[in-house]
Amino acid sequence: MKIHPKINPREYINFEPLTSEFIQDLIEEGRYFILKKNDFSTTVGILQGKAINKNYDLLIKRFNYRGSFDFFIHKIFKDRAERLWEKNFMLYNIGLPVPIPLQYIKATLGQKHSFFISAALSNTEKLSDSFRKGLLKKEKKLNKQIADSIANFHNSGAIHGDLKWPNILVQANNNTYTIFFIDLDQSSFSTKFNIKGIYEDLIRFYRFGLQLEAEKWVNDIFFPEYLSSIDNKIKKRINIESIINQAETEWIKNGRKRFL
Repeated sequence: MKIHPKINPREYINFEPLTSEFIQDLIEEGRYFILKKNDFSTTVGILQGKAINKNYDLLIKRFNYRGSFDFFIHKIFKDRAERLWEKNFMLYNIGLPVPIPLQYIKATLGQKHSFFISAALSNTEKLSDSFRKGLLKKEKKLNKQIADSIANFHNSGAIHGDLKWPNILVQANNNTYTIFFIDLDQSSFSTKFNIKGIYEDLIRFYRFGLQLEAEKWVNDIFFPEYLSSIDNKIKKRINIESIINQAETEWIKNGRKRFL
C-alpha cells in the first residue's frame, strides 16, 4: 500500500489510506459506490465522500483478477495499480492537469484485485459530450484551451498513449474551463521529445474525431491552434497530412465506426 507523500490541495491533507477489504465490500454492496465501468479487466467507479466522512469523492479503479498466470506475472514485475500510480504521480508532480493520485493497493494472495485511488474530478464531462452538445461552437475560447492543453502535455515530454476524446475531460467553473487528462495507464514521460508517441496521440485523437464526424473541427480549428502552441522542435517534425492519412486508414480498417 502506498499513498501520495506530498498531496498538495488542502482538502486532501487529511486523507487516510483505505484497505482493500473496505473498498471491496463497498463495491460488492453498491453502497456509496457509483459504478462507471465494469469489464473483465477493470471496475471503475466513484466512492462518495460520506463513506469515509470526507467532503470530497474518490475515483476507484480496481484491476480485476484475471487468472493465476496474469496474477503472478504482475507479482514478478509490477502490479498494474502500482504502475498507474507511478505514472499519474509523475505527471501530476510536473504540473500536468491529471487527477491527484492518492493511493494504490497491490494484489495479494488473499485479495487478488489491486486498486488505484485518485481524487474524483467534479463538474466535468467528456470532450466528446461537450462536442455533441455544441459547447465548442458556443465557447470559442475553449477550442484554443483544448489545443493548448494537448500541446503543453506534449511539450512537457509526456505522451498519453490513448488520446481518445472520452479521456479528455472539460471541467466547468463559473465562466472558465479546465482541461484534464484521465486513463493514464499507457502514458509515458521522457526528457526528450517522443515524436513517435506524439504522432500516435494525434492519430488517436483524429480517429476519434472521425467517429464523431468532427474531422472538420479538428482540421480547421484544433490543428492550427495546436501547431501554434507546440514547441518548434516538435512542429518541424509534425506532418499533419500524414497523421490524417494514418488515422483515416485505421478508422476504415476498424469498420468506419461512428459514435454520434
